[in-house]
Amino acid sequence: MTMLGIRAQQSYDYGLFLGLSQSHLHTILPIPVPGTLGYAAGAYYRYNLNPRYAVRGGVNAGLNVVTTTPDFFEGYGLFEFNFHALNPRRETAKISPYVATGLSYLVDMNQISQIQNATSKKGSFWLRNIRIPFNLGVRYNALPNMTLGFEWALRKGYQKDWTDPENPVMNFLNSNWKSHVGITIGYTVVKTCKTCPFYDKERNKRR
Repeated sequence: MTMLGIRAQQSYDYGLFLGLSQSHLHTILPIPVPGTLGYAAGAYYRYNLNPRYAVRGGVNAGLNVVTTTPDFFEGYGLFEFNFHALNPRRETAKISPYVATGLSYLVDMNQISQIQNATSKKGSFWLRNIRIPFNLGVRYNALPNMTLGFEWALRKGYQKDWTDPENPVMNFLNSNWKSHVGITIGYTVVKTCKTCPFYDKERNKRR
């Protein structure tokens, strides 16, 4: 039955993210760092494995609010779980909260400037840009082919404090967490298998 559902209807969407970003102190509850508020924007592609599960990939970038200089660049891959089964072709279940996690690679431009004068090897810097993302959001099927959403995303970091890379007592878990908050706008594409007459018949009944 699961395979029939996957073959009968394939759904994917792509869209934009617009919002704000913030750097955080490395604590149990990340505390915002003053002066690090920035604009954030991105693009994503999500493939819906079924109405509840999806895989998503995308890129984000940011600008500092005060200086308007580049703040960060990120590429990510996520696995999403929707608490309600979303189907853009049905009248019910048009809204659902969701959670997501995966891996991301985020380069903080402020840290790039910190390592320019560092004498130690830079290899660990590039490796430590790998982060673990945690996303919370809610998605609404505003139209059969359009979704609107609100999302908060936290990127847990493992970067060193490169302001003093030779200090043996440096904090190896730097104040390096990053968060994004904003809205998503997506366009949904649904492909229905033409060789499944029973599925088509049942789908037409629900319209």
